[in-house]
Amino acid sequence: MSRDPMFEVTSPAANAAARRLTTAAKVQAVRFGGATTDTALIEAMIDRVSARAARHCNLAKDASGIVPTFGRETCRATWPVRGGSCDEVLFLPWRIPVTSISSVVEDGVTLSATGYRLRGGAILERLSDDVPVPWSRAKIVVTYVAGWQLESADQVPPDLEAAVIDQVKAMYESRTRDQTLLSEQVPDVYSVTYGVAGGHGISGDGLLAHVEAALADYRAPTIL
Repeated sequence: MSRDPMFEVTSPAANAAARRLTTAAKVQAVRFGGATTDTALIEAMIDRVSARAARHCNLAKDASGIVPTFGRETCRATWPVRGGSCDEVLFLPWRIPVTSISSVVEDGVTLSATGYRLRGGAILERLSDDVPVPWSRAKIVVTYVAGWQLESADQVPPDLEAAVIDQVKAMYESRTRDQTLLSEQVPDVYSVTYGVAGGHGISGDGLLAHVEAALADYRAPTIL
């Protein structure tokens, strides 16, 4: 198992739109039949939900503090010179999906595309004649592109985007009422039930249960 590398975003998402998992127009189509109502407010809610989703999935944080995103960015992982045994594989800092490997530099030498292979779970193998071999203990720098092109193409999986729209719609509809109130009874004996984060269909991240389920395939795997 490899040690954690330094992680940097070298080409961040261009703007807020490049970070949003859906658009105001799509939320408005569901909530208002397409009327352009409260666009700025809805976009702010989309920003919040997109950030919560990235946090829930444990997307890697840039060393300088750039907020994680599912939007497309160019990233760099750097493993310094290491002692001890050689790593059999390298685990790229978690961003999803990894769309391409731009370059792999090992001990100052740029490897050809036949010198490595990207496996599922952001695992990078070193190859020699198509056979996996250990990485050297020298400095290794991997530059790669990860994330969906959000502002110019419909690349978010439909089930995930539909769940995000549901979350934003629920946030919009609950803005003028007690968001924890599930039910109440007035006749004779007053009774009230509240929903809280971590229960009643709301996760600890404030996400609806089905939104959390839709994000399950994009969450960082547990490495034992």
